[in-house]
Amino acid sequence: MVKFLRRQPGGDSDAPDPLLAELAFPRPLDPETDPRQLAREIARKLAIIQSRSKKIRLLQAAAESDAAWSTPLLVELLVDPAEEVRDIIVRELILREDCPLDDLCERLNRPPWYSKSAALRILAAKRKRSTARAVRAVVQDPNADVRRSAALALGEIGGAEARTLLVQLSKDKSPYVRAAAVAGLEKICEFKFL
Repeated sequence: MVKFLRRQPGGDSDAPDPLLAELAFPRPLDPETDPRQLAREIARKLAIIQSRSKKIRLLQAAAESDAAWSTPLLVELLVDPAEEVRDIIVRELILREDCPLDDLCERLNRPPWYSKSAALRILAAKRKRSTARAVRAVVQDPNADVRRSAALALGEIGGAEARTLLVQLSKDKSPYVRAAAVAGLEKICEFKFL
């Protein structure tokens, strides 16, 4: 049976944290299970928890784990409706070397809007030019916050593709998106907008 285990310094590494033991699976899982599938199952369990503080403690414990499912779980949990939870996830994924940029780029193609914005924050912090192409998928998003986040991300990512998309976003109907696009262009271009 798979249980969440937390290693205690100097303690028994097989002693489960009582809080994490609540998420024990009712059926045994094959240790060879794909970490992404395991992450989806764990995310479903976490989604049931109503207490935000309890969910945050579980999330932080899972983030401390060195298990293969830990990073995919964080990406799965970007759909959590609580901004506080998403902020924790964003900060954690930014720090991770193994942050799956391809999964974050794919996240841009699926609702809800706030998970797209969170993924864009992470892509902005990672500053990989190869991700600018994926951001193209959200420059026409119906949600202004997603388009604004895209403009901010493109300003951090830089490059020719980002510049092209920022010019497009500088003509957006939302003044917030336009302002973010102009700020992004000023970051990555030699010339200044007046």
